[in-house]
Amino acid sequence: MFVRTLSIALVAVGVAACGGSDGATDTVDATEVTGSPVAEDGDPVFTPVTNGDNAVPTTTVAEPTSTTSTSTSSTSTTSTSTTSTSTTLPIPDAPGPLDLTAPVLGLGRSAGGRPIVAERLGDVGGRRMLVIGVIHGNEDDGVAVVEQLRDSEIPNGVELWVVESMNPDGQGAQDRHNGNEVDLNRNFPYNWGPIGVPGDPQYAGTEPASEPETQAMVNFIEQLQPDVAIWYHQDLYVINPSSGREGAVRQRYAELTGLPMGQITGGTYTGIAATWARNELAPANGVAFIVELGPTLSPNEAATHTAAILTIATDPL
Repeated sequence: MFVRTLSIALVAVGVAACGGSDGATDTVDATEVTGSPVAEDGDPVFTPVTNGDNAVPTTTVAEPTSTTSTSTSSTSTTSTSTTSTSTTLPIPDAPGPLDLTAPVLGLGRSAGGRPIVAERLGDVGGRRMLVIGVIHGNEDDGVAVVEQLRDSEIPNGVELWVVESMNPDGQGAQDRHNGNEVDLNRNFPYNWGPIGVPGDPQYAGTEPASEPETQAMVNFIEQLQPDVAIWYHQDLYVINPSSGREGAVRQRYAELTGLPMGQITGGTYTGIAATWARNELAPANGVAFIVELGPTLSPNEAATHTAAILTIATDPL
């Protein structure tokens, strides 16, 4: 059994035949992982710890039980006892109401039964930001950004959520698809269309939101209503331009990170996660976009992306 330690952080996006075009105009015609291991079994268990001014939960994948352990040490003159308690994080079997005041949330399970977890950093009720590190399992350098966000000081007035991976099955196998051989970035309900068959690179599943990972993320984002949501992909090294507030935020991110702006072509772009989210968040003028990283991401580059997220979180855009 693998054991993994988490903390808390924010969300990111992906593109093209790699991710999916998420421009203002949709194109219809056309474990062991980097950062931390993926749990093979059991549910996340967390024990609150203190990190500076913020209470940060440390989440560990372990057997799905609540346990209390007591250790006692003694000498001939003194005796001391220490008791520690671990609490199992519940993972829902189906989408439903979520407690957005919690520091860690179980969103659901992957097709292979692995937990999908969201972590909150920063102030409850602040400007909501969401970073998603992995949607295609073999494009997981976004995990390094999530890890650095966990160790960052979150600005006042920012409620930053991170989902390290919404595709733990694919990440564990280093495969684009989930455990059902579905490209999750073609499975979201907005403008969904049938693409391919199982095993094809862009296989879209049997119907809109057919996959448990998609259902979990749709349920979470519908309730969270983040102001900005970001998905990380690889390795086209670009951000797709857009217009209005959406375009301004994308341009700002590109300026802060040095990524070029450019059109993404070459795929069939239906059922894209960021496109669905952008339309879901449109009534509140929310922003959702993909960041295409390069083939690799150095620690310094991860720090640049982390700083860009925290800057955008406080920008008056």
